[in-house]
Amino acid sequence: MSDDQGTPPDPDVELDDAERPARWYRVPRRRRRWPWVFMWLAFLVVGAGAGLAVASYQLLDNTLDKASPDTTLVKEAQKAVDPDVPGRPVNILLIGSDKRAGAEGAGDPGRSDSLILLRMDGDKGFISMLSFPRDLYVKIPGYGTNKINAAFSAGGPAKTIETIKALTGQPINYFVNIDFDGFEKLVDQVGGVYLDVDRKYFHENVPGDGIDDYEEIDLKPGYQRLNGVDALDYVRYRHTDSDFARIARQQAFLSELKRQTNRFGNLPEIPAYASIFADNITTNVRSVPRLLGIMEQAITTDKDRIARNSISGTPNMRNGASIVEAPQSEIDAKVEAWLNPEFEQGSATTVVSPNSVRVQVRNGNGRLLDAETATDQLRQKGFDAVSGGNADSFGTSETVVAYAEGQREAAKNLAALFGSDAVIAALPRKNTPEGVDVRVTLGESYSGALVKKKKKKKAQPKPRANVVDTRSLVALGKRIQKGTGLKLMVPMRVPTGSELKIVRAYRVNTGGKGPQALKMVFRVPSGTYWGYQVADWADPPLLEGRTGVVKTGGREYSTFYDGKNLMRLAWQKDGITYWISNTLDYKLSPEDMYAIAKSARPVGRATLRPGASPVEIPIEQDAYTP
Repeated sequence: MSDDQGTPPDPDVELDDAERPARWYRVPRRRRRWPWVFMWLAFLVVGAGAGLAVASYQLLDNTLDKASPDTTLVKEAQKAVDPDVPGRPVNILLIGSDKRAGAEGAGDPGRSDSLILLRMDGDKGFISMLSFPRDLYVKIPGYGTNKINAAFSAGGPAKTIETIKALTGQPINYFVNIDFDGFEKLVDQVGGVYLDVDRKYFHENVPGDGIDDYEEIDLKPGYQRLNGVDALDYVRYRHTDSDFARIARQQAFLSELKRQTNRFGNLPEIPAYASIFADNITTNVRSVPRLLGIMEQAITTDKDRIARNSISGTPNMRNGASIVEAPQSEIDAKVEAWLNPEFEQGSATTVVSPNSVRVQVRNGNGRLLDAETATDQLRQKGFDAVSGGNADSFGTSETVVAYAEGQREAAKNLAALFGSDAVIAALPRKNTPEGVDVRVTLGESYSGALVKKKKKKKAQPKPRANVVDTRSLVALGKRIQKGTGLKLMVPMRVPTGSELKIVRAYRVNTGGKGPQALKMVFRVPSGTYWGYQVADWADPPLLEGRTGVVKTGGREYSTFYDGKNLMRLAWQKDGITYWISNTLDYKLSPEDMYAIAKSARPVGRATLRPGASPVEIPIEQDAYTP
């Protein structure tokens, strides 16, 4: 079929109304399922996956049979995917739609509302996500150009798979299509999800005002447990901000959900989870062992080895409808970042005694005797090295240095010997040979010799925080402390241009009887919001997700990285937990966040640093935060 044979119906604009101006973020009054968060449901079942395997392998097998119906839509999608090659990364297209494609045979597949291309790289030990705006204007094979979500309306999962493959040039091995009729019930089933809501989300329809109605929402800022209704409202909200902000909120929800999945493995509830999975998902994954393998990687991948990318593009209008246009150069750059994500590597490498590290070397480039050569070279360096023969497959470009539990520093020492192209990854427990601390898989980058130690380069000046000193929060903090009894520290430094928009003192989800908390919402000049959170709670679930610990200035800080971005910085004092939350678009640098945290002082003795020139910052207590 040629590309000029017509355009599929636009899911958001009726063809005979094409010239009527469309509102940018119009949301119908009818409650729409919010499908992007299908990832959370996959992780939910992951949380129960081990229990499912133990409780009833047959139950999971039956669940997959129901989730993979033998319908025309599923058969066509299966033809569109690429083979899953052992030893290679797995690419999964996650499709969120307003109905379960395939459940009703070859009828109307519904409308897609969210798309994520998920890459799971077991050898390098990372998961990478690439999100596509629903209004992205693209070429749909066989149908010309239209919004990317029109591909699903035109041909279900198969046409969507073809469109994403054409756009990115990447293979797709599996697809998962989910609708969210059961979203609220499922979130409630697992007891809700704790989330740090970045700002206030509120909209109330006024009958007879002549303005198109939006979905109503009333969600206050701060750390709280979201039930099904509030979680759905939070992740699908889009009518006063951009697709980028919506995707960022959804990814934040995903991260917290993944962190909390260890609470979901209650065996008596597993049949209920399996039933909901089967009733809300369509997929071409038919092998129980393969599904369990995907689940295991999803749940065991290091928290700081998950990368999130999204195509931004530029908003525009076409035929009276809102679209997003992105040049191919941006798409190519985002695909490259998705393929080779950057991660925070942490502090300087600690020197490890070579003779204490047992290394297995495998040949991943296909060159004769390379594994034996590298093994001899490592032995000469003092490592307890052995050759492991050939890897599962050849053609690896980078040398992968994979470490067993507790051996990350040893891996960093070894990676330095194989050059800047070497990649550090976690070694899954099930794939860790007995007695091996680090497994090196040689890639094309291995030249036959180890890298000689380079002379130290002249130290570059450290980046400086872009912050100002202020006393503006001290008087406010004293009033809050007096009124609530919550012992407070307030920051004496904030990012330049910050405005305090919301101050909320509350108790966390306990009907007025639980931990006392405080949330301050600050707006930066770019228009997004960072937060200062205080909770009289020594072990909030949030702390379970830390990716590292930094000791400086007499305090111990917990870091929370999203790939290479510092999204949260937390510390504790006298049983009180404090944290700084970055903006959804990571406008604050790590230097900014450390400067804020280090400046925090008890309100009773809060003083500025010597030589500081204080700046008054604007303060509001309950401002509108669009």
